[in-house]
Amino acid sequence: MAYNTGTDPTLAELITRKFVAEKFNKDALMHTMSHLVVANAFTHRYKKDLRKGYKVSIPVMTEITSTEVTPGTQPTAQDASTTAVSITVDQWYETSVDASPLIEIEDEADYLSTAAKSAAYSIDKKIDTYVGSLLSTLSSSSTYGADGQTFTDDIFIALVEGLDEVDIPDDDRFVIGDPSMKADMMKIDKFIRMDYINGSPTTNGKFGELYGASILITNNLTSTTTGNYGVYSHPDAIGVALQKGPNSRYYDLGWKFQHMIIVDAAWGAAKIRDTFGKSFYTRKS
Repeated sequence: MAYNTGTDPTLAELITRKFVAEKFNKDALMHTMSHLVVANAFTHRYKKDLRKGYKVSIPVMTEITSTEVTPGTQPTAQDASTTAVSITVDQWYETSVDASPLIEIEDEADYLSTAAKSAAYSIDKKIDTYVGSLLSTLSSSSTYGADGQTFTDDIFIALVEGLDEVDIPDDDRFVIGDPSMKADMMKIDKFIRMDYINGSPTTNGKFGELYGASILITNNLTSTTTGNYGVYSHPDAIGVALQKGPNSRYYDLGWKFQHMIIVDAAWGAAKIRDTFGKSFYTRKS
């Protein structure tokens, strides 16, 4: 057929892949999608500052000390600020899907709708993976343990102690790990016993709670030689600023006899408070 070329997927491919009717079910089986948790775990509160411009500058306060009063002596003023940190929007990615206009007539399985969801997921995964690449830079790029290590209760306790020692707030702390860490944790008695765990696994990647920290599992971590970089952190360790999107638009390119969906997003992420998180090695990537 003359209209069977020029778009991807072609009409023949849509027929082969069961988007065009013979006798079919309207459910479309999506490709595997890993949990998107890394970007969402960290703070997004700077997004509102990016209505215009490409960079958010954030003043950072430093610790000041108390000094004993000496009558008759003028106190020495202290500088409570340090060099500002910033988040620069320097990432802009898109995912596009096109189809023949005849799909409106011959497609009852809603290819365009499911393709749009797949495209949006592709962008979300890119953001998640990008933020994941920053985990190993926390704590002056010092990673706890040895590559390929089995995650144990002792490792968890050491990570908690490390953040406690530098006065990091307890509120909203979390652990992000991979499936190998999840498997290791299932062997830790105090994690699997219901009198220690608060909550249950959910579809957003949360795998319970231990020592007041949410346990999050994902495949979108940066790999090392053997394992991945996980993290134990407070949300303020990294800032994420979405300037645009993910935004989905539909175009009817009538002059080309083509329909197109474009999903794009522009974002930036940066380490905000170096000591607020500590990366660790996982057992297997």
